Amino acid sequence: MPINLPGILTTMLLFYQFVTSFCLLMAGTNGFNEYEQLLRHDLLAQYDKLSLPGASTAVEFRLTIKHFEMIEESHSLLVDAWMVNEWKDPRLSWNARSYGGIRKIMIPHNLVWKPDIDVYNSATPEKDMTYGDTLVIVYNVGKVLFVPPIKLQFTCVMDLTNWPHDKHNCTIILGSWVHDGYTIDLQVKDEKPEIDMPVRTTESGQNLTRGYWNLLDSKITRDYRFYNCCVEPYITIHMSMYVERNAPAYAWIVKGPALGMSLLTLVLFMLPPAAGEKMTFGVLCLLLHVVFIAYSSYIINITPSHLPLIIEMICKQAMLVIASLVFGALSLRLARDPHTSGLSSFVKAPLVFLSSFLCLQNYKNLVSRVHHQTYSRSLKSDEFELRENGNGHVYSGEISVSPGLDWLLLAAVIDRICLIVFIVISIINFVFYKSVLL
Repeated sequence: MPINLPGILTTMLLFYQFVTSFCLLMAGTNGFNEYEQLLRHDLLAQYDKLSLPGASTAVEFRLTIKHFEMIEESHSLLVDAWMVNEWKDPRLSWNARSYGGIRKIMIPHNLVWKPDIDVYNSATPEKDMTYGDTLVIVYNVGKVLFVPPIKLQFTCVMDLTNWPHDKHNCTIILGSWVHDGYTIDLQVKDEKPEIDMPVRTTESGQNLTRGYWNLLDSKITRDYRFYNCCVEPYITIHMSMYVERNAPAYAWIVKGPALGMSLLTLVLFMLPPAAGEKMTFGVLCLLLHVVFIAYSSYIINITPSHLPLIIEMICKQAMLVIASLVFGALSLRLARDPHTSGLSSFVKAPLVFLSSFLCLQNYKNLVSRVHHQTYSRSLKSDEFELRENGNGHVYSGEISVSPGLDWLLLAAVIDRICLIVFIVISIINFVFYKSVLL
């Protein structure tokens, strides 16, 4: 009978594979762990983590942004990110066949060499960049991958002129702290950082985030610079972030009240000239402005170099309120003071003429009545005048048309002119500050 040699060889090969698989299955992962321990021991036995991998080491850099927040108190930007560094270290290469086919291994970062990348414009220079317990991934060809989660806090002077619609361009500068560009060659792998920030969308389509800022644009550039002190170049990585404040709540708690208080001042001149409530209302408006300025100063970190436009608007409006109190007190005094004589015809004639254009027809009709006709008006019990000796007397009863109503017309004209002037000023303010009100 002829021997079927190919069939025998095939059978023996299948049997060998079966035995090998069975042995590996029975051994479990113990053999792999032994190879890994042996590999780690052999790699680190004579390894000096302070020595450079070679005369020149190219380090590829890229960044993944997970979250960022503007720290307005310290004028700095805090970025939570994954900083990806890749380089080659020939001392960490091995033959995979000699170690059970292992092609990569994880090693604690503090046991191997890594580039001393630091933040040049750090907002917390007293704190070193920490990597926690992050491991590095080492491949058998000597490639090292280091991806630590880090917090980068760097200075960013904020221009709050257009608060709460302010935008800022912040740049972080990263580079080796002691090595020049010939020793550590930092290379940018991606021109833009990867953005991986979690955002939850509601059923209505609104995006919900935990931050007050939107990232409008970002880029990573490589700067190659020579200094007068040294002949070697120094390489730094610049990451620019263009951010915009996203706080819709400020439209209700800041911009709305600012507009409302601007309109309240106009109400003071719409009250009758002799109404004592004018002063009470004016003082209340002034107190509201002072409280708003104090509240805004608390939530806005104002710097001496600039002032937010919305605060400037409220400060100017507060000055208008003070001016309105002065003119209101003047018109109230003119309307209430007991006058023994009326206005001269030289003053009275223009007032009567202006009253027709200022919608003061009722006051004009009162003044135009027959002279010495009595005009009665009741006063509240708390309306009194102080004499020169300091004693007060209640002012009530009847006013003769000629002396009293002439002065009442003058007070009404002053009130109406002030109302028109304040409306014009308010419109100008709204137009000038529309960038922060809309």
